Amino acid sequence: MTTVPDSPPYGWTFLVARGRQQGYQPLLVPDFLAESNEYGVLDQATGGESGVAITPVHGLVAGDVVLVSRSERLGAGDIGWLSGPATDQFGRPLELLYGFVLRGGSIGEVDDADLAAARAEAVATYRRFLAAESAFEREISRPFVLRSIPELVLSTTPAHLVDPGTETPEPVAVAARPSPIVSRNLVLVVVVAIAVSAAVWALLLRGRGGPVTEVDLVELESTAVDCTRPITVQARITTDDAATVTYHWESKLTTDSKPVTVEFASAATKVVETTVDPAATSGAFSFKETLVVEHPNSTESSHEYKLSCR
Repeated sequence: MTTVPDSPPYGWTFLVARGRQQGYQPLLVPDFLAESNEYGVLDQATGGESGVAITPVHGLVAGDVVLVSRSERLGAGDIGWLSGPATDQFGRPLELLYGFVLRGGSIGEVDDADLAAARAEAVATYRRFLAAESAFEREISRPFVLRSIPELVLSTTPAHLVDPGTETPEPVAVAARPSPIVSRNLVLVVVVAIAVSAAVWALLLRGRGGPVTEVDLVELESTAVDCTRPITVQARITTDDAATVTYHWESKLTTDSKPVTVEFASAATKVVETTVDPAATSGAFSFKETLVVEHPNSTESSHEYKLSCR
């Protein structure tokens, strides 16, 4: 069980990104969100390269959190490449959505040092992910001391309650306690802001948010195949809720690339398949197959198969 430190304020680094072949997914998640299986909430984080986004999230089993995030487009030097553009297999730039999670409370002022620490941890995780995307296992972050300032308000004793013979008390910083009406209004504003930011971010970055959480292509049982017959390629689609999922395959050898719909009555993993025709191939050959989920949220997974005819 995770122990939550009382003070000073602590943050947990997180990272959401895609690789050269794999689609967007949480790569580095706070330990307490991993324990409650609620790391999917990181999809609500947003952020521009020129600024920092602060997103409060309520109603989690793990308790209320605040996501402090920034997105960044990477260069070759950031991920250890000697030369060439930092892009995925389709030529799209590689981007990181990273930051830290504050458990409870709120942030009044974000210190750049906290984001720098989160970025260093996130980039280290991302480099390990790029080194072995298909075999990568999601990493867990631990708390670090924040320099960012929690949100406080000043409260003073009303003038008519101060004894004229005593000194005027100094203002005391206390946590804000809004009235029930104000609290309800704030909750409504937060809910609307989260919904809008999540929708906009889903349009900007392919593969983030929504019930489809993972797409993985399955290795063939053998790399030696009968090249006179179609080869069956399979993939696993995982959702965290009921959904109608539409997907299609992309490959120069795929015999059917039309959109296909599959129903999920609840959270589940289902295996889908297509066939490729290697009839014109002899000896050793390879091909890349991609499964693209179009609806209800966009994500994809690719795998390069290296085979030989038997």
